[in-house]
Amino acid sequence: MKYAFVHKNFRALDFEQKTIFLCHVVTMAACFTPWLSTSISGEDGFFNAFMGPTFLMGWVVFIISFVIFLLFLDRLLDRRKIKLGFPETYLYACGGALQILLLLLIWSVLASSGCGFDSEVRFGLFLALIAQIAGLVATFINYQQEQQHEAQSFFQYPDRDSQDHQE
Repeated sequence: MKYAFVHKNFRALDFEQKTIFLCHVVTMAACFTPWLSTSISGEDGFFNAFMGPTFLMGWVVFIISFVIFLLFLDRLLDRRKIKLGFPETYLYACGGALQILLLLLIWSVLASSGCGFDSEVRFGLFLALIAQIAGLVATFINYQQEQQHEAQSFFQYPDRDSQDHQE
């Protein structure tokens, strides 16, 4: 029960924020699964995000998800040591869009890099792509809800208690 506050903090997140967090965790896990399988003279080989012709783009996808994971972990552990000069939603949106672009480029390169060998793109790449699309949709919905909340709070009458404190 030492870290029960982590569970409490996770439950306090909005559904969209939980979705964003879990999508990046799934993306990090998908980086370790096979992205390409090849069969050269009867010998099977598998490549994940960190090996093969697209290893650099795979590393970038992993690092973006890891940074966003650390941002959420900082919030869940109540450390609040990571300070951004801009809203977190912008980081989620830009990171998610960049990851989707990189994953589509990786898919294109892996699909065409068979080099005459029997190769096929595997489920790890598709899992990461689906997770990032879901994360980007959740980010967009989260942004819309933040904008709606800000607009509603702008048009709310001040509470009587806040008026007393201002005087």
